[in-house]
This record gives sequence, structure tokens and C-alpha cells, in this order.
Amino acid sequence: MRHARYLKSMAGGAALATISLFSAPGTAQAQVACFDPSATPFPIYYYGCEEAGSGVAATGQQLQSIGEGFVQQQLSLSPGGFASPTGRLRHTSHDGMREKTSGFNTLAYDIDEGSVLGNVNYDLPGTYFGGKVRINAIVGYGWMTQDSAPPAAGVVGHKTDIDSVFYGGSYMWSQGNFYTLSMIIGVSGEADGRGVGGVGYEYDLSGYFTNSVVGYTFQLPDTWRFDLRGALGHYDVSTDRFRAPDNQVVGLNPIIKGVSEAWSLSLTGTLFTIVEVDGGGVLRPYILGGYKRVVDEDIEIKGDFTADFEQAQDYGRVELGMDYVQGNLTYGASTYTEFSADESTIGARLGVSVKLQ
Repeated sequence: MRHARYLKSMAGGAALATISLFSAPGTAQAQVACFDPSATPFPIYYYGCEEAGSGVAATGQQLQSIGEGFVQQQLSLSPGGFASPTGRLRHTSHDGMREKTSGFNTLAYDIDEGSVLGNVNYDLPGTYFGGKVRINAIVGYGWMTQDSAPPAAGVVGHKTDIDSVFYGGSYMWSQGNFYTLSMIIGVSGEADGRGVGGVGYEYDLSGYFTNSVVGYTFQLPDTWRFDLRGALGHYDVSTDRFRAPDNQVVGLNPIIKGVSEAWSLSLTGTLFTIVEVDGGGVLRPYILGGYKRVVDEDIEIKGDFTADFEQAQDYGRVELGMDYVQGNLTYGASTYTEFSADESTIGARLGVSVKLQ
């Protein structure tokens, strides 16, 4: 069926290209739906929209993951200023998004990503409104590769390679076992895209992620603790306007733009204990479980072609990790899985923090 759909899309693209060739020079091109099975004389399936839509959505999720891991790292540090380099790796398998108007399901795709982040935090002296204040700055580099399944035998699927720079900071206030944290992380990146059939193009993207967290750590028997926190997050990522050539639409190079934005509500619980080891070190193993609900998510293609995508909105997360404190050093490592009805992710984090104060 995919093969037949691909052949029809080539015919539909050829028809669109013919129309464009006879359009008056300098006139604006009418907007066309990326996916329109009812179009005549041929159905339209333009896969170039998939690449940009899934690219901005994946970058938004990348920002969220960095931000959520950053919160967990901050809570593992004892009082005092720290410098903390951290490395992350993630792999996601996605069944594909759905186009709202046509009901079209995009190609399934895989995402591989990694990042190297450095952050420095500083505990302000004294108290503020009865509590302690920690400020933090973060900067880093990340890469992401997104590769779709082929639409038909012998046909190359779409692919995106995105290189990004991250930057931002946070502010945390704590009093006893209660804390609040606000953060913002920005991203600027360059993408090398490849349309179905192997035609290449480039575009830039930018965006940000904000997160507001409120939490409380409960004292349990012996050395056990349970941390419970809720968060309100928001991301907004978009590309610049770019030409997206594709072998399906020979002679037609539409100008499009990808936009993705969403709010999220999450609840996370972390059970951990503190174990003193020989040599004066402290071990902190933990297990984390979380639920996230994405609301008001918009994944859109704008320009000569248009599309409005959707994907699953409920996510679960399970993480196992351990922190080890020895003198002025804190080592941290974790592995985790995230999942929804449309995708599954496995990831790992490895970092070290050096106490400065």
C-alpha cells in the first residue's frame, strides 16, 4: 500500500509542478495541503512536510528532556557552588504522527541524539524570605539524527541531522524540605534535511523551553527520603522559511516553515536513600517515576504547503540512578525509559560536579 501511495504522490506532485510552471512570474503560489487523499486528478502526499514537522517536535522534546534531567541533577547536589559537565544519550522509536485534517499517518522514524552540557551554580550567601537561593547557568552542544522508514522498497526515506547550541539558567529557592525552581533553556540550531528520494536542503531553527517546579522532600524511616514535585513546562520551536525540494514533486520547490509549541503538566516522585561508604563517601541510589500530560500541542507546517500534526499526549517515565559524593566531587549516572502510545525512548546520563564554594 505504501508503494502505491508513493506512486500516486509522484503523480500528484507532477501535476502540481505542471501548474506551477504555467503560473505567472511573481505571483503568489496558493497554499496546498501536504496530504489530501481526495485531491483530483491525483491524491497528494508530500513527504517533505513530515521531515520539518517531526524535526521541530523532536527538538521540543529534546529541550524538555534536558530541562527535566537538569532539575534532577540540581536536587542531587549538596549546598555550595558546583561546576558540572554532563553527557546525555537518547534513542527514540516513533510510530509516526497523524495529520489532523486528512487523517494521514506519517512514516515511522527513529531519533538518535546526544548532548554535552556544562553548568555552574552558586549559592547566594544569607537568606531570602527565610530560605536559601541557588542560581545556575548552563551551556552546551547537542546533535540529533532523525531517520524515517522508506516509503517503498528501494526508495530512500527522509532524514534530518540537527546540530544545536543550548544556553540558559535557573533560579531555585528552598526552605527546609520545600523548594521551587524556575528555569529557561534556549536553542539555536542548523539542520541538514534530506527529502524522500534523496534531495537535500538546509534550514535553521530556534526556540526555548521554560519550566516551573514546586516540590517537597518527605522524611521516611531510617535514611529513606521521598521527593514529590510538580511542574508546568512550555516549549516553542520553529524553523526559518526554506525551500524543501523532493523527488515526488519534480520541478516544484515549495517554501515552508515548521512550527511546534506545547504546554505540559508533570508529576514526579523519587525514592532515594543515603548510604555512607568506606573512605568518607556518600552513596545516593534512587528510583524515579513520572507522568506527563502534554496539552495544547501544535505541530504545524506553514507556507506554500500546510499541515497540522498530532501525536500522543500522555507520557510515562521510569529512571534508575545513583549519585556518589566524595570530597568536593559528586558523580552521577542514570538510565531511563520514556513511553507513550506513539513512541518509546531509552536514555542515559553521566556527569560529575566539582564543588567550588
